[in-house]
Amino acid sequence: MGRSWALEGEFIMADMYGQKYNRYFEGDFREASLNVKAYINQLIFNGPLRDRWNIYAKIGLGVNYFRATMREQGTDRLLTMDDIFGGVSGYPTSYSDWDPDDFLVMGYERNGYASADPDLEEIARESGLVVPIGLGVRYRVNKSFDIGVETALHNMVADNMDVDMTGADNDSYMHAALSLTYKFGKKDKRHASWTYKDFNLSYERDRMRDPLAQKLDSLRAELDQLAALNDSAVGDTTYISQDKTIRNELFSASVFFDFDKSEVTARSHRTLAGVARYMTEHPEVVIKIQGYTDDRGSYEYNEKLSERRCLAVKDVLVKDYGVDASRFVTEPKGKVELLSDTRKLAPRGVHLVNRRVDIFQVTK
Repeated sequence: MGRSWALEGEFIMADMYGQKYNRYFEGDFREASLNVKAYINQLIFNGPLRDRWNIYAKIGLGVNYFRATMREQGTDRLLTMDDIFGGVSGYPTSYSDWDPDDFLVMGYERNGYASADPDLEEIARESGLVVPIGLGVRYRVNKSFDIGVETALHNMVADNMDVDMTGADNDSYMHAALSLTYKFGKKDKRHASWTYKDFNLSYERDRMRDPLAQKLDSLRAELDQLAALNDSAVGDTTYISQDKTIRNELFSASVFFDFDKSEVTARSHRTLAGVARYMTEHPEVVIKIQGYTDDRGSYEYNEKLSERRCLAVKDVLVKDYGVDASRFVTEPKGKVELLSDTRKLAPRGVHLVNRRVDIFQVTK
């Protein structure tokens, strides 16, 4: 049902056992329920945590079908109404339609046996409404599989599962489970619960709120002004072609990387979601992906690192958001074009702005 909500059908079957005083009950049940799940991280943080974790809560309504018997500890003898309430008056119970010699059983015939310890005859299971309430965590292993852990409290609306209907509290029980989930469907884009809200928001509004993006845009504007000042001094055909490319740059974005890393971070996924949305809305555009590094390390190593960063960004846009790979041009730059020269501008130079991939629109 989208990123934040899911509808779940659940079936549970289990044996039951419990003891108190000098008696115990045993039985089994079958439970079927329909539950609504809310992904908490999607509602609060607008996406999966660290791009890997989903936390959810659920509540539902179901029916429990059960059978149970009450027996005496030590002898395993079936107990009757008279064994528990014989000679007792005024004690509140829900056994109003039971006879003194009825066995304390649910889902079995209560009387009519020749033996005091008979083979019980099964009849229709007893049933009751149940309200499951639970919490769970899921971890995204890859595009196909998730693993998870969940615990839930199942609240019955009656007090009869243990064949002891003398209390004031309804029955309840808990379960915990480990799960392995396979996600059906096309693998060229993410399952809805693992996407970010940013894909549906205004890209420009998010960029205006990002101080790092504002700083980068300011630096870009200064570079454009310098290029305009040189326009009167250079008039050959090559420069005119370059000027045309700059003037047709209608869309741009930047993704930043940790030192010596090429993995796309969760924060960068939100930026790439905006790129994917723009490309979906403008299927005719071609995007250039230029990769850069800071000035630490050799030229050869940094050129390969910038290439890995370009390919990582392209891989996310193609495989996670379904953009056609033919619409991208990659250009690894290494450390040859520093946006912030950390040596000349020391100590004010900024390494982070050099460890980036710039994404911008070019004409076909």
